[in-house]
Amino acid sequence: MKQILTHINPDLDAVCSCWLIRRFLPDWDKAEIGFVKSGKAKKNDDIDVLHVDTGWGKLDHHQTSDYLSASKLVLDFILKETEGRDFSDLEKEALEKLVGVVTEIDNARDISWPEVGEFRYYFYLHSLIDGLRGLAFSDERVMKIGFSLLDSALLNFKSTIRAKEELSEGIIFESSWGKSLGIETSNRHLLWVAEVEGYAVVIIKDPKTGAVRIYARPDSQVDLSSLADQIKKIDQTGDWFLHASKKLLLNQSSTNPTMKPTSLGLEKIISFLKR
Repeated sequence: MKQILTHINPDLDAVCSCWLIRRFLPDWDKAEIGFVKSGKAKKNDDIDVLHVDTGWGKLDHHQTSDYLSASKLVLDFILKETEGRDFSDLEKEALEKLVGVVTEIDNARDISWPEVGEFRYYFYLHSLIDGLRGLAFSDERVMKIGFSLLDSALLNFKSTIRAKEELSEGIIFESSWGKSLGIETSNRHLLWVAEVEGYAVVIIKDPKTGAVRIYARPDSQVDLSSLADQIKKIDQTGDWFLHASKKLLLNQSSTNPTMKPTSLGLEKIISFLKR
């Protein structure tokens, strides 16, 4: 049986290295993960054993002072082994960005991140894994939870990359509150990306369901009450919810899947908001 060996008390780099092999190295998806004491040179790997982030082998970076991580070595190894043929451009870019963050953390570069002095920093993935280690969970459990979190992180990376590309496909217009955007997409990350880019109001119509979500930046002076009144007078089929903040007008919600989608088109809704 194939086996991945990493050090006991695994950190993010060790978890990510094992995750990469299990998820992306052909025929290693069921490999057993074992834990060994670090600091000792390994015996040579055979074709069914890989040492990662320990052992001083080809997938351990501790024998060099170069800016590296085991995750970076593992990803390069996988891409070389597969000649990149198993990866879409999107997945490859997302994995490289994800591993880039892991490498920053493993080289203590996160000390310069703006968040490092704030309590919300402890919601970061590597901080959560460190907390799991502090709770004296088994190495196996830390690894299992870490795999799920990395699956989630990769999905977010890919969705964000796509969202940045999709922005150019939207309709940019001026509302009473400034530059705004309307777009048809099923990518929920586009909302966040658009707000970060500075759009005052973002209208997203899901092409699959026809439902619409309208958001305004929380730090803006936007009040969507008038828009809600106009839409409700015209739309006799859709369900709409105006949030108490007056900055969210929803015709679709993940917490209420029974909401009926609107019959109004994107351009019609944009016309209500144009200055």
